[in-house]
Amino acid sequence: MENWFRQPYARYVAVMCLSLALYSIVLVISLSWLKAGVEGPLKFAIAVMPVMPALGVPLAVVRLLESMDELQRRIQLESLAFGFAAAAVATFTYGFLQNAGLPEVNWVWVWPVMAVSWIVGVLLARRRYR
Repeated sequence: MENWFRQPYARYVAVMCLSLALYSIVLVISLSWLKAGVEGPLKFAIAVMPVMPALGVPLAVVRLLESMDELQRRIQLESLAFGFAAAAVATFTYGFLQNAGLPEVNWVWVWPVMAVSWIVGVLLARRRYR
């Protein structure tokens, strides 16, 4: 494996796994409390509680990008550009299809669309630079 991949990637995986594990736990707690019928301003604070541990995800991504060489950064930049544009077109298109009768989709699905688009972008960009 390439040198940049070892140490920074291990830290990336650790921070990602910890963030996602904490996110999952806090999400279950948040949904349970909301289902129990919490009211007032506290309801909104409880609803966004899962965002706090999720902030570790962009932190992990930025730290990993900082450790990459120029070619790897370029691949990621192109992947993110592709992912952003593809997710924008996909969500925009589905928004119009909702006007034709397709069911409304919760906003929580935007991030998975972005993530999958980014992964497709990585595969395309890596292929180009082989």
